[in-house]
Amino acid sequence: MSFKPTVKIEPDDIVRYLLYQQFYYGEDRIYGRTKDRFEYIEGAGRAIEDFYSLITQPINLIDEGHPDQFLEFFNENVHKIPIKAIMDKFRDYKNELGSNMNRQMILTVIFGDCLTEIHKECFEAKIIQLIEFIMEKRSLESEQKAEIKKKIESLYGKSNPDIGMIYNLSFMVFIGKKIRYQNIVVKCEDLLKKYFGLILSVLE
Repeated sequence: MSFKPTVKIEPDDIVRYLLYQQFYYGEDRIYGRTKDRFEYIEGAGRAIEDFYSLITQPINLIDEGHPDQFLEFFNENVHKIPIKAIMDKFRDYKNELGSNMNRQMILTVIFGDCLTEIHKECFEAKIIQLIEFIMEKRSLESEQKAEIKKKIESLYGKSNPDIGMIYNLSFMVFIGKKIRYQNIVVKCEDLLKKYFGLILSVLE
């Protein structure tokens, strides 16, 4: 499959790169962990751009040397994050690198950790739903839940493409809710049911 991103990312726009990586490359397509698997979601590009505008709105706080204030904004207006842990990590990097820690490195630490927190929480919530879905469809007992969870973790570790789609669709659900694009939320939830079914068939 030939592949060419349709969204141009400027070399110094590290925030957009962090937001898009292994997720969005243009044309309202949400990708899995590889470029050969994607779903078309109308309006996705516009929603992602609005989300980008939201999270970069106070970026001047970082540029002016106040990453703690930026994190407070993110925590209050975007998503709950472990401010102290992120600041401790940032200070460790700064102490180690000193003047060699340029703007791209600073933004990578701050935005990278913030976005990772969102991805992690959204994905974990969907995995809980996936496990419940499998338990119900198979009429399994509660003591079998740990086994199902272990099998799903194994699929994730092996970069299963369907798990990859669940990972990124869960993030797109978050963006849709945050930016209030209800049609995107509904579309993503429908697609997640599809991928839940695919995982169920893999585990049979």
